[in-house]
Amino acid sequence: MRIPVATLAVPLLLLACACASETEAGDASAAPVSEKQAVDVLRYVSDQSDLKPDRFCKEVAYQVESCKEVRKQASDSCLEPGTQPRVLRSAKIEASDQTDGGRVLEVEGQTAGGQKYVSEFFVTAPDGDPKASVGVYWTGAGLAESPFGENNKVLPKPEC
Repeated sequence: MRIPVATLAVPLLLLACACASETEAGDASAAPVSEKQAVDVLRYVSDQSDLKPDRFCKEVAYQVESCKEVRKQASDSCLEPGTQPRVLRSAKIEASDQTDGGRVLEVEGQTAGGQKYVSEFFVTAPDGDPKASVGVYWTGAGLAESPFGENNKVLPKPEC
C-alpha cells in the first residue's frame, strides 16, 4: 500500500487522509482527471450530501472509511452543507510513486448554518472512473501540500 501524498490539512477535523489506492502510480489504468470531470463529480457529491453518512461515503468516496470519519467529525460540529459550492479554481495533481494523481478544485460555499467555507475537493481516477477521494467538501479542508497555497482555506466554526 502506498503512502498518501495528497493529504488533507484540517485543523478542525483532526484527520489526515488522501487518495491512495492499490494501483501503481503511472499505471495505464490511472486516468487523468479533467476539470470538467472533477466539477461533475463535485456536483454529483453535492447532490448526494443529504444521504446518511455511511451511504454517502459508499456512494461518493474512494476512501470510504476516511470519508466516514471526516463526515462524523463534521456532524459532531453540526456542520452540514448548504447550497451547491462554487468552483474558484482547479489544478492538476500529477501521478507519482505515492499517489495516483487527479485534480483538486478550490470551492467556496456556505454551510447549512450560513457560514462561509473555502475548501479543496480532490478527485482521482485510479480505476479510470473519476470519484471524490473523501467527498466532504463543506468543512474548509484542504490538501497538505496545496497547489493553491496553505492560506487559502476558510474554516467554518462549529455550529452547535
